[in-house]
Amino acid sequence: MANVVGTLSLSHSPLWNLAPDPAADEPGGTFVESVERARQILESLRPDAIVIFGPDHARGVFYDLLPPFTIGIERVEGVGDYNTPKGELPLASDLARTVFDGVTARGFDPAVSLDMRIDHGLTQAYSRLVPDLDIPIVPVIVNSGCPPLPSFARSFDFGAAVGEAIGESDGAERVLTIGSGGMSHWPASIDAYDTSITPEWREFLIHGRPLVDEVEPGRVARAKALADGHATGDVADRWDAALLDRISSDPMALRGLDDEDVVGLAGPGAGELRTWAAATAAWGGELAWTAYEPVPRWITGMGVVASAAPASAVV
Repeated sequence: MANVVGTLSLSHSPLWNLAPDPAADEPGGTFVESVERARQILESLRPDAIVIFGPDHARGVFYDLLPPFTIGIERVEGVGDYNTPKGELPLASDLARTVFDGVTARGFDPAVSLDMRIDHGLTQAYSRLVPDLDIPIVPVIVNSGCPPLPSFARSFDFGAAVGEAIGESDGAERVLTIGSGGMSHWPASIDAYDTSITPEWREFLIHGRPLVDEVEPGRVARAKALADGHATGDVADRWDAALLDRISSDPMALRGLDDEDVVGLAGPGAGELRTWAAATAAWGGELAWTAYEPVPRWITGMGVVASAAPASAVV
């Protein structure tokens, strides 16, 4: 029987990978050190597989078909955006099928992908925590920025179902869960219902699947221009810090988040915290520590939450 041995959740940012990592005393340095601590925790837990929950940014999921949850079960490929891994990644196919069957039996209806493309929403966290890309993953895209959205409660309950399904695996895997996204930020809209976007961008959000590789250089160029210009973005650092305090004492607080409040106070990008809700619920335990740094130059509040159960504590 497989066991969930811990969880890690962290923010991502396209601008993080576009320059060398900052020194400890530079903006972003504290966050990078915290991610290194999380990587060491992952290494100590010795996972055989990782279930990673992350959002998509109009590279793998479009309004031609927009499910709330999608599980990759046969092949997964990194898009390679913003200097993240490009090409096929290792996939824990048997575990993925067990997870799909298990959550379906518990009343969830995720989409299934036999050939999933994932962008930095999943690959940045995975590659930062597993630099050798040698631990197989079960990729789960959680719709986090394209209404209609699953509620935070539904995302949390879905994650809990994933954790229960993992326990039904015939294998003896040690499984880690990862949530990738958030915290506060105001990214460019990928909402096809947003009346402020251009008709061309709306058309891409609906029918852009065949055009992803063609459009990508322009998206990267705009991000590099922001990075080179020392971009600054709105960050709701007090909101971020308050949330970390709440979930440190009660991880269930992630289930009670209200989307309207989150977007109003921390921006639409904070909706990616649905991935933290799912990963934390799949773990089902307490969160041992948190870390945070507002990094306006990366246009995001950068946070980390983790369990730190030693490998010997879970058999």
